[in-house]
Amino acid sequence: MKKKTLLFSTLLLLFIGISFLNFSTIKHSQSLEMVEQQFQTGLTALQIQIATYHQLAKQVAASPTYLPQLQEAHLETRLSFKRIEFLLEYLDHPSIKRQLNGAPLPSTEPKVSEINVLEPIGLQVLDEIVFAEDPLAHVEEIVRLTDLLGKGYQGIYNYQYNIPINHRHIFESIRFELIRIISLGLTGFDTPGSSNAIPEARVAMESIHNAYLAYHPIIKKKNEAVDARIIKSFESGIAYLGKHKDFDSFDRLHFLTTYIDPLFKDILQAHKSSGIETISEVNSMPQPINYDAKSIFDEGLLNPSFYAGFNLEEAKKKKRVELGKLLFFDPILSGNNERSCASCHKPEMAFTDGLTTSLAANGEEHILRNSPTIINSVFAEKYFYDLREEFLERQMKHVVLDALEFDTDFFEITEKLQKSAEYQKRFKKAYPSYEISKWSISNALSAYVASLVSYNSPFDQYIQGDKEAISPAAIRGFNLFTGKGACATCHFMPTFSGLVPPRFRESESEVLGVPHSPDTVQLALDGDPGRAANGRALDETEFYLFSFKTPTLRNIALTAPYMHNGVYQSLEEVMDFYNKGGGAGMGLEVPYQTLPDTPLNLSKSEISDMISFMETLTDTTGLTSKPRVLPKFEQELQWNKRAIGGTY
Repeated sequence: MKKKTLLFSTLLLLFIGISFLNFSTIKHSQSLEMVEQQFQTGLTALQIQIATYHQLAKQVAASPTYLPQLQEAHLETRLSFKRIEFLLEYLDHPSIKRQLNGAPLPSTEPKVSEINVLEPIGLQVLDEIVFAEDPLAHVEEIVRLTDLLGKGYQGIYNYQYNIPINHRHIFESIRFELIRIISLGLTGFDTPGSSNAIPEARVAMESIHNAYLAYHPIIKKKNEAVDARIIKSFESGIAYLGKHKDFDSFDRLHFLTTYIDPLFKDILQAHKSSGIETISEVNSMPQPINYDAKSIFDEGLLNPSFYAGFNLEEAKKKKRVELGKLLFFDPILSGNNERSCASCHKPEMAFTDGLTTSLAANGEEHILRNSPTIINSVFAEKYFYDLREEFLERQMKHVVLDALEFDTDFFEITEKLQKSAEYQKRFKKAYPSYEISKWSISNALSAYVASLVSYNSPFDQYIQGDKEAISPAAIRGFNLFTGKGACATCHFMPTFSGLVPPRFRESESEVLGVPHSPDTVQLALDGDPGRAANGRALDETEFYLFSFKTPTLRNIALTAPYMHNGVYQSLEEVMDFYNKGGGAGMGLEVPYQTLPDTPLNLSKSEISDMISFMETLTDTTGLTSKPRVLPKFEQELQWNKRAIGGTY
């Protein structure tokens, strides 16, 4: 296996080297042709490697002595995949996720009229099984999965071998791969069984380095300084990965700030220097990523307008955000004129309320779940803990109609607002072509929520170059968080939520086995069914039972208590829960727990460091102001006594 890998790498580098003999006259078309040949060579190499892998699986079924060769074949297959991952994923992400390298979790087929459960297949699933405690107990499954891998890849191969690639695809896919390496590769997300993350990251870096080398002569002519930095960063980064091979001790923060993020910025500059168009120049449709962002932790990396479904900048100009802020703090929206959105989302608590579960409208009962922060909440595929709502604008209806929350309807709210001359004036200015209505009310509120974006925490400042912004303990904590602690395999960078990089289009949920109470003597699973009971037909499956959206950890120091039911009052308690392997690790029956049930074996000092890191994600700057006054009512004078933010 190693000889085949070495031969492939040697031939590829020889091809690139020969191509550059006359680099002073190289043209864009030649550069593109070289990357296409690199890709096609890699496609064929992966096809051969998968066939070898399947053959070894059948041999192990006949003779267990072949197990070491099988494990080596698995690792080589994954490395072959990593050599072309940047373009494979860029050109056809859905097929790669479904057939080749999706997370080892079941899912349901989207956009069909009935529930069709898709069992996980591909390299991540095999990674868990082939490197399990007793892989020989799963030989038949390994044979089946490697067979499916070959069949699935054949379709991918046939499609991608001759797919048209243009220049901008190369630069865009390189930048996507940089995000993928740091957020999914080096964290161990991609290698749940083998923990072969660092060798895979090295191969992925080598592959995008080789792709860049095809354009190196052109960029060198256009911007020599940028080209020199890119070459140095790639070479030094690859060497660093070759030297530092231990997963637990690997310094991911150093790698991020020294190699990944500088490359992310410089590849953008190289792209623009080359004269090749960018996606923002050829596609007017909103995208999740702002391609002009210079850092993976840039405040502008993610585009809130994409997630909100409207142009946020336009909403600001039209005073819709300003109107939404008034409505957010105005209890006139509730049935009893005492409860506002801010009742459960208090600015001083990063827009949470500090309660285990929020107080109901009657002041006696409690609603089902803990109040989450709404800072950065716009960055999601779906909303609420159970992912029941697709659209940010439609969140409001769930609150309005709920008897435990606003306990009213939009007809009543509209009638009330129409009785205020000031509200009428503000709505007319913000929505000149519309009356006060369910849509304009919901749109204004969602515009305000979408404007609550926070990416200037001490940790972000550290990434941007302020090396005094966080402590040595926080640095150690980040490396534990993204390594041994395995937190970053669910709380993905840079949102530290379940929004999956590098496309940032999908929000994950997890089954953690959260207990009903912190009582460990009479331990019991919390009964909230979560995603399985969200009312969306495709989610009504067993494996979504007790599954909840992975929330952002940004501002987590301000948002206690924790979990969907507020069961834990401190981050120390939360970390103890994870350290024990979640509910299943603590002895509860949680059949579909997605969190590994094995202990993390984190020491007290390691947990302390991880909490120090999480505390550096705090930033509410410029977001917590309240309106000074609320609009007046000319006839219903008693309404003018209502409190800003409500009385809860």
